[in-house]
Amino acid sequence: MATLCTISLSALVQAASPAPALGAGPSGCAARPSWIESATTPEEDGNPFESCFSDRSSLAESVLSITNNRPYAQLLTVTGTTLDLAESGFAGSQEAAFSTALANLRPESGPSAFLLGASQSAILAIDRPPPGPAQVVHIVAAPGNAFAVAALAWRLVSAATKRLSLPASTRSCIASAVYGALRGPPHPEGTLERVHACVNGAPLPASRERLLRALAASLLVDRAFKEVIQREGTEPHPARITLTVAPSDPYLANPAIQLQGANIGSIPSGSRSVRHLSATGGLPPYRFYIVPEPGGPAVPSWLHLAADGTLIIEPPLGSVAVNFAVEVVDSNGEHSLVAY
Repeated sequence: MATLCTISLSALVQAASPAPALGAGPSGCAARPSWIESATTPEEDGNPFESCFSDRSSLAESVLSITNNRPYAQLLTVTGTTLDLAESGFAGSQEAAFSTALANLRPESGPSAFLLGASQSAILAIDRPPPGPAQVVHIVAAPGNAFAVAALAWRLVSAATKRLSLPASTRSCIASAVYGALRGPPHPEGTLERVHACVNGAPLPASRERLLRALAASLLVDRAFKEVIQREGTEPHPARITLTVAPSDPYLANPAIQLQGANIGSIPSGSRSVRHLSATGGLPPYRFYIVPEPGGPAVPSWLHLAADGTLIIEPPLGSVAVNFAVEVVDSNGEHSLVAY
């Protein structure tokens, strides 16, 4: 049986904080974590991006350092796991904001997606999954049309941010149009029309609105779209990272393992709340997982528990109460009896 413990909290509104800025290029490279059975990470210069495991990787999470080697933005998708943006970071603050907007759009059945600007880098954190069968994680470039419209949309977002301080609502609207290109048949004309609609609805003074529309008219054009499609189609290597997580036994119970720090209490309004769970018994270090209750409500998207025990609470407007169960696993793969 899994180690479960119920945590209750009352939460008020929270303001998001940007990820810390990072240096360019893969750095602090190290061997892959032992719990990853195999990995394909492109390291040679000819690849669309270079990547390696960071020395920040641990028993609880895999950390990848990657750099975009292309002169245009790359839209990348993650399947087989959910990208942990709360623990990740981007060298560019705008890439971080746009990728956060993409993450907020992800449905339960859809892929995670993030964007890397030209020659930009990122540190991606991927939580180790709970005990169970082997799992394959793919980080790949978006399909061609979605890839190209994302590159064009990013040119617009970058130019507009530098010249007129693009409103966050407009950036989120554009991110929604880009993510929509991943969810259905690729129709680039329709996606670019939705980006134009975001531009036309931007809450800006008249002079800045005219500038934004002029930027959109000059950047969201067929010629630029075809250039990206043609170049991406002739590159010798696809953008791809593959990780295979080794299987582990989910049924090793150890009653001595106990969750600590579960008394969350009330969350102050307007502040980002970060708590750190801990455990005793068994063999540390530990890993922590939220376990959805069968037939119960889904865990809210504004509550995130990293495998290292970092609990980040980003509640919406208003007061809410949430109950959720946490599984604690030690380094032997053992966990304690069910507790509520």
